[in-house]
Amino acid sequence: MRNYLESITPDSLSGIIFALEGIAGSVVLLNGPTGCKFYHSATSDNQMIRQLEFDPLNYPEKWYFGQPRVPCTYIDSSDYVYGSRQKLIEALEYIRKNVKFDIAAIVNSPGAALIGDDLEGMAREIFGGKKLVTVETPGFSSDVCTGFEHGALSLIHTLNPRRTSTVKKTVNLLGLSLYQKYYSGDLLELKRLLSLCGIHVGCALCAGSSAREINKISSAQLNIVVRPEYGLHTAEYLKQRFETPYYLCDGPPIGFAATEHFLQEICEILGADVCNAKEDSLRARANAYVHISRVNSLTGLPKGVNVAVEGTYSDIYAYFKFFAEYLGMIPESALVFCPSVDVAKRRLEKLIKRYGLSELLERDIYDSRSELVVASGATIARLRDSGMEFVGIENALPSLGYLDVIPKTHIGVSGALLLVEQVLNDLIL
Repeated sequence: MRNYLESITPDSLSGIIFALEGIAGSVVLLNGPTGCKFYHSATSDNQMIRQLEFDPLNYPEKWYFGQPRVPCTYIDSSDYVYGSRQKLIEALEYIRKNVKFDIAAIVNSPGAALIGDDLEGMAREIFGGKKLVTVETPGFSSDVCTGFEHGALSLIHTLNPRRTSTVKKTVNLLGLSLYQKYYSGDLLELKRLLSLCGIHVGCALCAGSSAREINKISSAQLNIVVRPEYGLHTAEYLKQRFETPYYLCDGPPIGFAATEHFLQEICEILGADVCNAKEDSLRARANAYVHISRVNSLTGLPKGVNVAVEGTYSDIYAYFKFFAEYLGMIPESALVFCPSVDVAKRRLEKLIKRYGLSELLERDIYDSRSELVVASGATIARLRDSGMEFVGIENALPSLGYLDVIPKTHIGVSGALLLVEQVLNDLIL
């Protein structure tokens, strides 16, 4: 694995901002310099579009700097010495008078966290009793997953949802983040498949749900942790507080077998019927097989192709299992970020040991000989700049800029079909 600081990877500050930006009806004020704002604002607006045209005269206010999301206090060197109170008060006054929101959040940048301004006290002067989340310390060098859960738990503590009666066959989804490239498509596919089983999704925490839906989070019969790196600690907290059991996915359900296994176990827990969802998967399997068989008969592909994957341990596990066991490809190397959940790491290590590839995690992706790389756009671009010859499939942000007009996913039945399509086309063209 490559050193974290040598890779283009998000940190805890990004995780916190994207968690709070993932609430419908939220406004997130960053107490920091403009350099900490622009990427987070652009990413949030790309994932949850608020601006319909890129007009330089849109959002001209000094806190927005032409972007519709993540206003900031644009603190400078003097503010680090004398404090950022005046700029915070001005920004909060503007938001109170001009922005419609259900919940407000203020997040310190790492540098601003050293100043010691009382964010909560200043915000209460302006907002009174409105719902307010403040994050004084962003976690400095922690990873994006740790930051995301910190943001999610801060939100739950602020909203303080009450215990309510359980609604049968209702679940919450934990571990989805707008920082994940296909988060909206992931959510749509999970809702579609669970609906085929007669299961309702009540809240997708920090992935588009509103404060009202989060306030009903205790009514779910089950919490589903799609990615443990982004949701395990939250699930444990909700179990302790509301006694809501949780289901921990082996990894995000990528591939037909993983999806069928996931749905079967959820239905057994909730007493639901999996038949319609299984039929949906079987039809998709038949469709995929036709195309795989035709390509394989002419070229032998994709069997035997070396593949590298970037992601969390649970992401890498899910992709490798699908590529190896369904498409006959060979896991060759990995680039791991958020190495913080032991259960996910152990599961991946067990899988690659079964394949006889125990050294895989020690192989640097930048020195690999993979013919297919599944990674963020930034990693794909960097590998190409190094002279490596391969085909790339994006699975994470930052992206290379492809505009997804149709929601896409690598999760579930629809995701398995898309991956088959991407793999076959990339390898034969």
